[in-house]
Amino acid sequence: MFLRKPKYNCKAAEYSLLFQPSGEILSCHYNRGNILGVYPQNSISEIWQGKKRKRLIKSIHSGKFNEGCYSCKLAIEEGLVHGAGFNKYNYINAENSKNPISMEFQLDNICNLECIMCSGEYSSQIRKNREKAEPYISPYDDSFVNQLERFIPFLKHAAFTGGEPFLFEIYYKIWDKIKILNPNLEIYVSTNGTVLNERIKEYLEDLNFNITISIDSLDKTNYEKIRKNAVLEKTLENVDYFNNYLNAKNKSLNIKCLVIPQNYKDIPDLIDYCNNNGINLIPKTVILPAFASFERSDNNELENIIKLLKTGIKLTETNDIINNNNNRFQEIIDQIQSVLLQKSNIDYTNLEDKSIDELKTILECKLIGVRNTVPDTKTVSFYKESLLLLYNSIEEEAKLKSSLIGFIQAPPEILIGEFSRLEIRKLIERFRQSSANF
Repeated sequence: MFLRKPKYNCKAAEYSLLFQPSGEILSCHYNRGNILGVYPQNSISEIWQGKKRKRLIKSIHSGKFNEGCYSCKLAIEEGLVHGAGFNKYNYINAENSKNPISMEFQLDNICNLECIMCSGEYSSQIRKNREKAEPYISPYDDSFVNQLERFIPFLKHAAFTGGEPFLFEIYYKIWDKIKILNPNLEIYVSTNGTVLNERIKEYLEDLNFNITISIDSLDKTNYEKIRKNAVLEKTLENVDYFNNYLNAKNKSLNIKCLVIPQNYKDIPDLIDYCNNNGINLIPKTVILPAFASFERSDNNELENIIKLLKTGIKLTETNDIINNNNNRFQEIIDQIQSVLLQKSNIDYTNLEDKSIDELKTILECKLIGVRNTVPDTKTVSFYKESLLLLYNSIEEEAKLKSSLIGFIQAPPEILIGEFSRLEIRKLIERFRQSSANF
């Protein structure tokens, strides 16, 4: 039978599952509006064989992208196909498998740190100490682990994030299954680098781990302010262990760095550290919370930041890692320049001078009237009800105004994703955090 080649090839929709702390199961990190199912109400098999996933694949193949794929659809419309989210899943070599090839696990929020740009959604310590709220209870249990037995033999990639994944007891149970069913599986762990003990070392030796560590500065004061509860010297000691472990397996350690207004001056030193130690640097900018976003910086400040970053990087080319690190760093500079350009083209001026009611109107118009589309009545009602809950969550006018401005300055596709994917209580905390000032 002749099968028509799909217009766009999204391997995430066809061969990947993403498990969220709430129990929601998605296809990828970029489609937050299409929940394929919820555990434990739905089993993994039911979700994999379900109608929602089939509709998603059909929508992508036809080029419509109308099943929650807003950010990728926007990238295509703007001629940025190569930058669309689905390209991030090109690592999947599916070979027409009838089973998922990649699974991404984000099963809980257990974490020992209280990073300033994080929230209780991803940190149990923040949930307890900063948000002062009841803990989130993960729905994943031993039955979930047992259901994975059917899929683990077919996996080629399994990613584990948190929270702090090395503190998740359920991950060790999953890794025990992998030891038996697929010991050569490529396992990817994204950790804050503060947790390392003999138990972890044993699992590292028994399985095929790839490690990414989050570090945002090598300045002790700044690092420990950003990554609250961490100690720089201990983290760097662990970095050395993980780096040696991976080098012995002919792999490279990754360091993920969030470039924010609070640490951009420290980034050139971090690049030098990674270059000198054969470490891949993965820098990223932040949209939310607003205080950690360059969207909140004024034009003069952005110009000074770009100038400093350009002069801070040493553009030596000696090996692939250094070349890649320099290229990624240049992409960050380009992103900040893009923010500057957008702020010049979009009238976000004088937001501080506007009343709270005027800001509410701007946010509502941006969310509901994005891209000149008209959402259905049910969607409009949902947005308005959600916005009202956000507004009522902050009593102090100055903080409410700050949060409103932060959400207004966020790209519309980010806002739509936030409203689509989060439980309202988590969205409220994200909104409240936008008024924070660390």
